[in-house]
Amino acid sequence: MFEALRRLFGKKEKPRTEEEILADAFAAVKRDQERKARTRRKKYRRWWPEWLDRRVVIGLAIVVVAIIGDGVRRENQEFYATVTKVYGRAYVQNSATARAEPLKVGAKLADRNVVQTDSGSSVAMEFPDGSVITVAPDSRLVVKMIEYNRGGAWRGRSFFLSVGQIWARVSPRFGKGSEMRVYTPSSVAAVRGTIFSVYQPSATGSTNIRCAEGMIAAFGFRGAPIAVPANGQTSIGRGQAAGPVQSLSSSDWRSFNQMDLTKPIPPEYWLETFELTLTQLLDAPLTILGIGKCSWGVGSADFARRAATLEGLRLLHQHLEGYINYPEYVNPATLAEIGLSSEHAHRILSVFHGEALELYRPLADGRGFIIFVRSRDKVRTPYKLTTFGPQRAQEGEINSYWY
Repeated sequence: MFEALRRLFGKKEKPRTEEEILADAFAAVKRDQERKARTRRKKYRRWWPEWLDRRVVIGLAIVVVAIIGDGVRRENQEFYATVTKVYGRAYVQNSATARAEPLKVGAKLADRNVVQTDSGSSVAMEFPDGSVITVAPDSRLVVKMIEYNRGGAWRGRSFFLSVGQIWARVSPRFGKGSEMRVYTPSSVAAVRGTIFSVYQPSATGSTNIRCAEGMIAAFGFRGAPIAVPANGQTSIGRGQAAGPVQSLSSSDWRSFNQMDLTKPIPPEYWLETFELTLTQLLDAPLTILGIGKCSWGVGSADFARRAATLEGLRLLHQHLEGYINYPEYVNPATLAEIGLSSEHAHRILSVFHGEALELYRPLADGRGFIIFVRSRDKVRTPYKLTTFGPQRAQEGEINSYWY
């Protein structure tokens, strides 16, 4: 009854337009979105402090990425030597068979580059840590391997001086676990922080190793290494052990009085130290992502480098299987005495630390041998090869075969 009276005497409602219906619908959607946003903010504040501005976090993230990127750039520079001076005519080859091109100041020298100097010409090259090498006239120097291991934080540099002379200053910033080696047709010189020279008058002659400062481990392809102290020198014939240490002559001393060897070493700035330390801590993700030359490529971690070392030893073992009597000595940087071509030797040696053998020794009966190498992984894992095949070696085991 009351409903009938309301319809009869009450005020009739005006019909709603389409615009009003749409406006009410949009308003309802807006209210629902605001309600959901309030709920999200409540959940977000549970773990995100109100005082921490997201813009600050984004800015810090950009700075961190920039620092990591600059650290990777610094690491990539460790794989090159920069030519700083060229006197006269000097040339560079990209490999042992490529055509020689004129060498210019600012050129970057990398693995397998060959530096050749004419009579009356010389070359100076520098490394990011302040180390310097000068190449004398009528010399031929092969850059075998320039490496920086991010995870181990060590540098490895190896060169082959086929003829001529070089002088070198290894910077104190080179690194505690780092090592530089210079191979010749007759010898090996292993150095850390020191000033030294290596003289190879001919491709078949003896090698003269001189030390002006620090200490050098010099050894031939037979016998044990000897320590050459400051103001000392030794001569090593091909296939012979290192000779006795003698004092430098006055002319030998004067040969070290070069501006490139005596100029101040630039200091290591805190930003460089911080960036390289940060990339070392991030070695695993950077390696997996294949970022930087330290990574070797996507997914190439230490286990892959050790696997490559074993494969290189297997290839070497296959080549030696047909021998009846093994050679009395082997040049660890060329493997020339076992009949390998330069390209085949490079394929095998390139997966070993320093692109060379650590040691080769025939057994007393001449029907066996033992070879020691190190992998290019973070800890430079030692391996050995015998007539039975490759296997892991123990640290310090190599020392028992030096004598």
